[in-house]
Amino acid sequence: MQEMRWIGSGTIEKKKWIIFYSCDNKEHKLGTGFVIHKKVKHLIMNFQPKSPRMCWLRIRGKIFNYSIINAHATTEDKSDTEKDAFYDGLRNLYDASPNMT
Repeated sequence: MQEMRWIGSGTIEKKKWIIFYSCDNKEHKLGTGFVIHKKVKHLIMNFQPKSPRMCWLRIRGKIFNYSIINAHATTEDKSDTEKDAFYDGLRNLYDASPNMT
């Protein structure tokens, strides 16, 4: 897996791809995102960058819609406070995701 290391968050449209990203606001570090082929652009309902470590994409399906969370977890060398904050944020993002609508 490759990290996305742009500044800030947003979308970039290329010839065949759309890149949805969520990165650090000041430095080229961390970063998560999604690379989606333009053929399925019409199925993207929503993208929400939450932090440099996580973002959320909502996709329209035939029967159900899908919420996909991309997260860059903290490592063991981080403090317990940082790890707890990351997992609390992940839990909040998961809980805020729509239920089968």
